[in-house]
Amino acid sequence: MARPYQKANIPGPEQGTSVYESKVMANLLKSPKRKVFIIGSESLDKNFHLDGKPVAEYYVEIAKKLQCHVVATGHTYKYLNGKIDPDKLWDMSLINITGRLVDKDWKGMDGKGQYNMAIFGGHQVFYVSQTLSRIKNYSNWVRTIELDKYSHPNARFSLPNLSNDDWKQFLEEVIKLL
Repeated sequence: MARPYQKANIPGPEQGTSVYESKVMANLLKSPKRKVFIIGSESLDKNFHLDGKPVAEYYVEIAKKLQCHVVATGHTYKYLNGKIDPDKLWDMSLINITGRLVDKDWKGMDGKGQYNMAIFGGHQVFYVSQTLSRIKNYSNWVRTIELDKYSHPNARFSLPNLSNDDWKQFLEEVIKLL
């Protein structure tokens, strides 16, 4: 496992796995679970541009291939509106969606049942780390995947710490394999 991006991130006895191969990540994403992709505002930040393209564009491609629900947090809804099918896009805070994911009685965005997989991308490291910790510790039905370039030991599966070039290549390969 890669070292956590945040040195003080101590996950406890249960730690997630860093996924080094795009083929493995694509297979995890393709699993027949009910999925929601939570895309944060960092995905639009200039520091999250890969060769001039916001990482949100990669996340849109992944979400479309998975045909999953998408929750836009922060100010990403305005950007994603029109790029994602309106029946699959919702606007909600990260704290709100986290609370719903750990509620076993919640029926999902469309009322058809709780999600088995929550995919995250484009969030501040310290903020999403706490989100992933809450989901890990207060639900046993939601598996988490973090697609940002940082290692997150509280996510069931995350990427290792990657450079922007390696991250871009990883995401492009995942998209091709989906």
